[in-house]
Amino acid sequence: MNKKTKPLFLILGLVFSLLAGIVIGRTLRYKNSPVLAGVSGFTAAVTSEPGQPEEMGKAPVSAMEELADEPAIEAREPESISEWMKFGQLNLLHGEVGFNFTTNCDGGVGVSIPPVKIIPWHPTVFEDGEFGIGKKLAVAWEHMGYDGLWVHSGWDFWFERSPATDLQYFLEVDELNEVQALERIEDRVNNCLRGSQVRLEQLGQAYSGEVAAAVRVPARGVQELSKHTMDMVPYLARVYPQSGFADLSENALLIYFCGRAALDELTDPNAEYWTQTRYVIALEPVD
Repeated sequence: MNKKTKPLFLILGLVFSLLAGIVIGRTLRYKNSPVLAGVSGFTAAVTSEPGQPEEMGKAPVSAMEELADEPAIEAREPESISEWMKFGQLNLLHGEVGFNFTTNCDGGVGVSIPPVKIIPWHPTVFEDGEFGIGKKLAVAWEHMGYDGLWVHSGWDFWFERSPATDLQYFLEVDELNEVQALERIEDRVNNCLRGSQVRLEQLGQAYSGEVAAAVRVPARGVQELSKHTMDMVPYLARVYPQSGFADLSENALLIYFCGRAALDELTDPNAEYWTQTRYVIALEPVD
């Protein structure tokens, strides 16, 4: 009996060792990300908030779960697509686009959204898995003359970070990689990110911009925000008058991504760990 079971245990041990190696490899990749390199003392481990089950800090939700409560977006006609999604001289649908922010804090630390392929919204983009967590994609939509990008943050099952994860971490955690209190997070949004410089890069071309507006919508406001996808700018200007959206120019580009609850903030029991809040920032060209 012992002779038969030993090979089984050996095989199981090898399998678990291989899985552990994959997880460690993914974690080490994140440790070398640009945002971590700019902040002394950052660690690679993903930590859970106090009071959160440990598994919630390790297993992000799927794209289906994350976007289940979001409303449908009106699609543009194919023939008019070439007339939108422009930032300065860049046509954002003509190649992958990267965003490099030079923030106003931590000595001007740089934070990036790595190059993403931008795909126009279509009726099944969320449901068919095309816009999944971990994929280097952004979904574009237009509302009241403003262009917007829906970008994922957080991690997939294999610890592959989504494009806006570095930006999310810059706003939410300290040098020990721990989620901070609400006052600190809002300070990062208002004073570190808003007013900072951004450089968009596409196929060897670059164009400069500024973060003209920024807001963090708490869990209690997410459901209402989801009803204003097609009038987001005037809605944010009305509900968050100090966020900068009231003075936004018609050339602005919005970036929309999810966030976690603050350390001292009540969580929404119906939302997942990575999708408690929403961040919306607006970029304006400066060239």
